[in-house]
Amino acid sequence: MNKLTFEFTTPEIKTEFEWQLSQEVNVFDGERLVAKAEFEILVLNKNRGAKESYQKLEALGACDWELPLNLFFTKQNVKANLAETLSIKTDAKKSQQHIMLEAISVHEDYRNQGVAKAILTQIAKEYSKVQSIFTLAMPMSLFVDPDVCETEQDRAYYQRLNLVEGEGECESEKDSIVSFFQHNHFNVLDIDESLLAEPLPFTLLVSSPSLLA
Repeated sequence: MNKLTFEFTTPEIKTEFEWQLSQEVNVFDGERLVAKAEFEILVLNKNRGAKESYQKLEALGACDWELPLNLFFTKQNVKANLAETLSIKTDAKKSQQHIMLEAISVHEDYRNQGVAKAILTQIAKEYSKVQSIFTLAMPMSLFVDPDVCETEQDRAYYQRLNLVEGEGECESEKDSIVSFFQHNHFNVLDIDESLLAEPLPFTLLVSSPSLLA
């Protein structure tokens, strides 16, 4: 394996809200795309806190932010007990940035070599001032269609991943994903599923730049 290069795309506004930005970090071995992460950046403030932001996002249609934004935030800050766990400070007057890691993947030829961990480290260094980095861990086959991508490069990349689809395989992959994040300083956030209409397809995990860098 040659020395890998990490390239961040320019953050883009893909909705009508200027406070929600989409970005990717692509990892190349030479010219070959071998790993990538896709994430969203939210900027919250005292007038547009987590609940208000989620309600606006929900109005657009499908939204992944409901649980973290409704359960684990007080306005723009994560709740005090979670802030203590993440070794971060809260400030009721200043706006806060939060990152949701939507997808992270590595081509099978480059797995078990620290590439995914390096991606997390790069994001933590690039966004050292964000308050939290969280993810909804579940198999990529549940939300990625390799045949529907914005670029030909991404389509070819995701097709090479051979995403698992069987129920048993998906559950095993989910366990592996959760284990990876826990090993890399993410904390599982417990959710009382008795309050939910149906079981969640994902596990919610959260970390902070200081824990990842």
